[in-house]
Amino acid sequence: MDATTKAGINLHAILRNIQELCDIDETAAQVVKNKKITVKFSVKDCEPMALAFDSGKCVYLRGEALNAPDVKFNLKLKFSTPEKFNLLVDGGKVIPGFNLLGIGNLGFMLKDFGVMSDRLAYYLQPKPELKDELLKDKAYFEANTTLLAYTAFHALAEIGNSDHVGKEIAHRIPDGKINVLVKDGPAVTIIVKDGHMTAKIGQDAAPSAIMEFGDLATVNAVLNGKTDVYSAMGAGLFKISGLIVMLDNMSKLLSLVAKYLG
Repeated sequence: MDATTKAGINLHAILRNIQELCDIDETAAQVVKNKKITVKFSVKDCEPMALAFDSGKCVYLRGEALNAPDVKFNLKLKFSTPEKFNLLVDGGKVIPGFNLLGIGNLGFMLKDFGVMSDRLAYYLQPKPELKDELLKDKAYFEANTTLLAYTAFHALAEIGNSDHVGKEIAHRIPDGKINVLVKDGPAVTIIVKDGHMTAKIGQDAAPSAIMEFGDLATVNAVLNGKTDVYSAMGAGLFKISGLIVMLDNMSKLLSLVAKYLG
């Protein structure tokens, strides 16, 4: 497993879910109900990102959005190696370098952000002895599957950009846009340009290819390894259309996701 790729996934596929978490989970929304703070995360050899909290909402920022004139960082966290950042996300004790405006902003990371991280883990990594019971609850199942789907398909892009095997696969994908969506559920657009992959929430109006899951139960079963896309396709619960070469290589990238997400 490549540490830089894993750090990219932790930044841009896992922690980015805090944006949706604040919409899905009342506990997370309450934690930042009266907060206005933007935290930037920088990890060596990875593209930085930021989470902007304002009145119970969170916006994930990356790329040009980080340089917008109205974006002001209250706290900047810097990690000298991908390994140190990965250790922190995995629950280890790591003290990053930081710049902050106001000591209270550091308190936000030590307390409030920890609560949100715990809530994210509650949905993405439920305790094995509780998982089956939790998934019987419709609201939990929907939240778990939605966040899991966003994580997997954003991770797919990070693998295509960073992992050694993933980059080889990504460079075989023609330029274009791929809609990965769940019928009446979450959707992600994968944009490919010169072998570089970008993922964004929502579906494109004119994609080059489409991967569509019939329902949340199907995508949950596929991402948890309880079934495969071929079985789902045979049952009429998974459809593909568009450029087959894009979809074939996308499937190969998807098979690498489990290695990083476990």
